[in-house]
Amino acid sequence: MPNNDGASGEAGLALECAVRTDIGLVRERNEDTAWADPERGWLLLADGMGGYHSGDLASALAVNYVLDNLRLDAAKSAVDRCYDRAWLLAAGIADANTAIRTIASQSFDNEVMGATFVGALLAPNEVAYAHIGDSRLYLLRDGVLTRLSHDHTMVQEYVDAGRLSADMAQTLSWRGLLTRGLGIQDDVEPGTGTCALQPDDRLLLCSDGLTDMADEDEIAMLLGAPATAEEVAASLVEAAKAGGGRDNISVIVAWFAGRAS
Repeated sequence: MPNNDGASGEAGLALECAVRTDIGLVRERNEDTAWADPERGWLLLADGMGGYHSGDLASALAVNYVLDNLRLDAAKSAVDRCYDRAWLLAAGIADANTAIRTIASQSFDNEVMGATFVGALLAPNEVAYAHIGDSRLYLLRDGVLTRLSHDHTMVQEYVDAGRLSADMAQTLSWRGLLTRGLGIQDDVEPGTGTCALQPDDRLLLCSDGLTDMADEDEIAMLLGAPATAEEVAASLVEAAKAGGGRDNISVIVAWFAGRAS
């Protein structure tokens, strides 16, 4: 799966983008998949779920099926194209879920495969996104970090219900226990949304290999550093390793500067 870095053109975006994925310090293989097309403003990231078989295959299927949906839609005429971009991402997630479950059921030992996913589609004025599991999307604006995605985890449900504080949730060993994910059930319900974009906004998509090892204050500091997207992506990966590197680490960072001239 190729990773594309560079400045944008076709979508009318002024976008600097970088992709990094790393095995970390403990795992024997990297089960994350990260992909970006800065020309079109497509950012996709999936994390093979720990404890399941073939997480690397599940994450690759997730990104590939979403990407196929986007390419098919882009090839249509202007009249036939889908302009609900969050829905388009969600449809790709549903297709990926079906594919993952089908392939798992056809395996020799009827294994279970799973992945989390987050995707973002940028336009000159907004970002549309969809996600499932605990891979995250962040927006940094004027030094303030906002999480646009909402974790599908048991811990997040406790936080939402007021039974845990966000700080306490970060310390729990079972914070990665998912309530939704790809490949686990026949039907999936991804979270979706849109957010207006302003010049100088910075976006981060990441697997939990980053957020489990670095807190959001550190992430905000590194994401806001006066550096290139490539340098910031590298610094985020190194921060996760410094925090223990117990999982694969994947990040996509994108600098949004408005419309391309």
